[in-house]
Amino acid sequence: MKLTGGQVIAKTLASQGIRYFFYVTGGMPFSFYDAIEAEGIKMVLCRNEKGACTAAEGYSRLTNTPSVCYSQHGAAAAILGSMLYEAAYNHTPVVALTGSFPLSVKDRWLYQDCYEMPYFESTCKYNVDIADVSRLSEYLRNAVQTAVAGCPGPTHASIKSNMPGQRLDSPKVYRERHPFSVPSSRPTAERRRVVEAARLLARAERPVMLCGSGVHLSQAYPEVRELAALLSIPVATNLKGRGAFPEDDPLFFGVTGSYGIQLTNDIMRKADVVFFLGTRADPHTTDGLTAPQPGASKIIHLDIDPTVINRNYQADIPLVGDLRATLVEIIAVLHTMALKRPDTERLRNISTMLEGYYSSLKDQTESNSTPIRPQRLVQSVSDLLRARDIVVSDTGHMLCWTAQMLRLKGTGRVYIPCGGTLGSSFGEAIGAAFGAGKGQRVVNLIGDGGFAYNLGELETLKRYSHEIAPFVVVVNNNSSFAQSRSNYKDQVERNRGWIKTTDFTDVDFAKVAEGFGLRGITVERASELDEALRGSLRSGAPAVVDVKTSKREYPVSRPYFPR
Repeated sequence: MKLTGGQVIAKTLASQGIRYFFYVTGGMPFSFYDAIEAEGIKMVLCRNEKGACTAAEGYSRLTNTPSVCYSQHGAAAAILGSMLYEAAYNHTPVVALTGSFPLSVKDRWLYQDCYEMPYFESTCKYNVDIADVSRLSEYLRNAVQTAVAGCPGPTHASIKSNMPGQRLDSPKVYRERHPFSVPSSRPTAERRRVVEAARLLARAERPVMLCGSGVHLSQAYPEVRELAALLSIPVATNLKGRGAFPEDDPLFFGVTGSYGIQLTNDIMRKADVVFFLGTRADPHTTDGLTAPQPGASKIIHLDIDPTVINRNYQADIPLVGDLRATLVEIIAVLHTMALKRPDTERLRNISTMLEGYYSSLKDQTESNSTPIRPQRLVQSVSDLLRARDIVVSDTGHMLCWTAQMLRLKGTGRVYIPCGGTLGSSFGEAIGAAFGAGKGQRVVNLIGDGGFAYNLGELETLKRYSHEIAPFVVVVNNNSSFAQSRSNYKDQVERNRGWIKTTDFTDVDFAKVAEGFGLRGITVERASELDEALRGSLRSGAPAVVDVKTSKREYPVSRPYFPR
C-alpha cells in the first residue's frame, strides 16, 4: 500500500476520533487539506490563527473530544502557540499542528523561517518536532493520546512542509478500535484514602464541596449530586465548574473566587471541612487563597492530576483519581455507615443569606436607567435562557458580571468562561456552536474591548451559519476597557467622563455585523433589551446585539496580585 504523508496524517487523525479541523490555509500543499477532508473530517477555515485555536478549544471543551487547530510556520505558529494558553488553562484536549521548513533548507533566512518549538513549551503537555516522515502516524497518535490522558490539555506537533507530498511504501498507520476522548481512563484513589474521606465528611459539622472543571471532564454530575444529597453538603462551584451542580438546588450556594460572590467566599471560610473536587484551588478560585483560610479547615482534595494536590493547600486527605470513579467508592462507603441528621438550621441560614444577596441586587438588575446597566443586561439574558443553552463568557468585567449575577437553568457544560485571554470567548463560542447538540443555543457575552479583538471571525460565523447551533453575540458596549478603568485609585480620575488610558470612541457593532451579512441590533434603552434578545434567539440566525451600557458600573472583584 502506498500513501502520501498527507494521507497518513489524515487517516491517523480520523482513527483517533478527530472530527473537526480548524485552520488557516498556508504552508502546506493543497493535497494536505484534500486528504484530511477525504477522511470525513470537517474542515473549518478561520480568518486568523487566534480564531482557529479558540474555536478548536470551544468545540473540544464542550464535547470532551479532541480536535485539531492548524497554522503554517513562522509568525503564524507563534500566534497559535500563544493562544493555546486558553486550552492549557481550561484543560482542553486540543491538538495543534504547524508546518515548518524541511531540514534541508533550514537556517538560510528563508522568509518566515524560525524555530517554532519554544512557542509551545509553556502551554503544551507534548511538543514534538517530527523529523522522520515514516514516524508521522506514531507521533500524531501520541499527540492525540496525550491530549486526552489524565488531566487533559493541548499538545503540538510540527510537520515539515514537504512531508504531506512524500509517497511512502507500506507506511505504519495507527488505528484505534476505540477513539480517544475524555476521560481516557477512570483510575480510583487509594482505598484507605477513600475510607478516610468518607469518615471525615460524615463527621463534619460544617462541610462544603467546591466543584471545578474536573466534574465536567469526568462527567461526574450524578455522583456529585448524590453525595451532596446524602450528607446535605452545601455545594459551590468555581467559574470553570459552573453547571457541575444544579443552581436551583437548595444546596447550591454560588460561585467562589475573586470574580465570584463574596457571600459564597465567606461561607467557604466558615467550613470545617472543604472537599475540593477537580479544581486546582488556585488564588483566583479561592479569593486570593483566603476562602478557605489555609489551616482553618480540613481539606479533602480529589483530582486526577497528582501535581495539583498540596500545591496551594495542604490536603489532610489527598485523593488522586478520576472524580466519578472515586466518588462512587466514597458514596458506597457512606452507605455502610450510620449517618447523622443534617444541620437544617445551617442549611436554612445559607439559603436565606443567598436569597438576600440576590434580592439586594434588584435595584441594579431591574434598573431602567440610560445608559443601560450591565447588571440589567445579565438579568435579561438569565430570564431568557433555557436549560440546555450554552453561555460563553468573555473575561474581565464580563466574567465578573456573569459569575455574580447570571442564573443558569441547566446542568452540564452550559457555561464556558474564557481563561483570561480577552476576546477569546468569541472564537470559543463559534467552536461550541459546532459541537452543540440539537435544541441547544449559544450566547456569547462579551465586552466591546474583547469583541474588537476578533471581528474578522464574523465572516467565519456567516459562512458556516447553516451548520451551527443558533448563535447570538451580546456585546456589553461601554466603549471602554472597563476593568482597567475601575482599578484607578483616584476617585476624581475614575469619575471623569473620559479617561484616555481606558476609553474608546463609540463603535456601532450592529452595523459592523450587517457589513458581514449578519443580523445586527442596537439597544440603547432597557425597555428594548428583552425583545431584542428574544427576537435574536428566536430567529435561529447568527446575530450581534450591541447593548450600549454605562462605563461607570463596576462589579465587585478582587484580582489576586501578590506583592
